Amino acid sequence: MRILQLVPRFPFPEDDGGKIGIANIYKEFAKKGHEVTLFSLNHLRLDDSSVKYAEQFGKVIILNSDTKNNLKNIVKAFLANKSIYINKHNHKSVYNFIDDLLSNLSKHEKYDIVHADHTCMSPLAIYIAKKLNIPVGQRLHNIEYKIWERYVDGLSRLNPKYYYLKYQARLLQNEEQNIFNQIDVGFAITKTDMKIARTISPSANIILASAGVDLDIFKINPKLKKNKNQLVIATTFNWVHNIEGLKWFINQVLPLIKQEIPDISLRIIGKNPPSEFNNFNNLGVEVLGYVKSVIPYLQQANIYIAPLFVGSGIRIKILEALAMGLPVIATTVSAEGIEIDQNSGLFICNDPKEQAKNIIGLLKNPENIDKLGKQSLIAIKNNYSWKGNVEIMLKEYTKLLTV
Repeated sequence: MRILQLVPRFPFPEDDGGKIGIANIYKEFAKKGHEVTLFSLNHLRLDDSSVKYAEQFGKVIILNSDTKNNLKNIVKAFLANKSIYINKHNHKSVYNFIDDLLSNLSKHEKYDIVHADHTCMSPLAIYIAKKLNIPVGQRLHNIEYKIWERYVDGLSRLNPKYYYLKYQARLLQNEEQNIFNQIDVGFAITKTDMKIARTISPSANIILASAGVDLDIFKINPKLKKNKNQLVIATTFNWVHNIEGLKWFINQVLPLIKQEIPDISLRIIGKNPPSEFNNFNNLGVEVLGYVKSVIPYLQQANIYIAPLFVGSGIRIKILEALAMGLPVIATTVSAEGIEIDQNSGLFICNDPKEQAKNIIGLLKNPENIDKLGKQSLIAIKNNYSWKGNVEIMLKEYTKLLTV
């Protein structure tokens, strides 16, 4: 198949969960022998080596486009009475570029499938599919309106943001409903998201195809000595909800742990962390910032934390940590959609005292950590591989082409 994959941002280097998901779908399409064209919007400076790496797997087309939540895009969305999330990715200039691209395709270059990663790319994908008379599919990395709804739920009605964001959530739900009804197939990342999508669009063809881990890269190193009382988190700080979740953990949970384990430490990994995290050295917080690879730091730590209270989809970083034998202490939202229980290393709790109790109990019983690590790896192997989940997508696309 010739697959046109539309993505809202360039997914290389794979340094956060969102990029990892898109990049692995792209690579697996190519590994299965399909010709893939990766069309990416972009508003950041790209490293040449990252682009060259992506070109090993397929053709890469990058269009510079302003997709930030700035005043200009907020006003445009307001005047159009549309979701800013959808509107900012669908400028007229993007459609003009696509028109030129499609008009210059030869018969031998015509795409068989157009695949959209994220809801924001689906209007463009639907437009292309109609012009070329080909099937269109969407990867539901999140149910986007749910993220906005959960954010609103945490705001006071006295906060001016409350009414604007609630209105945006409603607009986005309507637009997602419309999109799900127009695509030929949608691939939900969790059973929860699949149920929500089917509820708002009962006639839509929504199928489960979860996320995965590259087990050739993320694996346990039994020879490496761990730092006994070390916690770790790797996240992206360009999303405010990740910052708020981590602040909650540092302020509410970490002091309770330190009372029992004075030499506790927490390593924070991720590009451009807020400077305020440097103020918690007294609690054992070590801000590492951006690292080329998280693997050595996951191998050295004993527990991975994932505090989050607003979100949707699945946290790939949790899957990677579990694959490397780390027990994960997560909140309900961050663990949503991951069908792994406490017996295999995933501890889910929203109460600070309960989180602290679980972490203290694990650190005081390292043999239990080793046992859970073996079980978590088995669970990941059985349920969360990129190869298996992309095969589900390709099987559906093949069926659409043979109808």
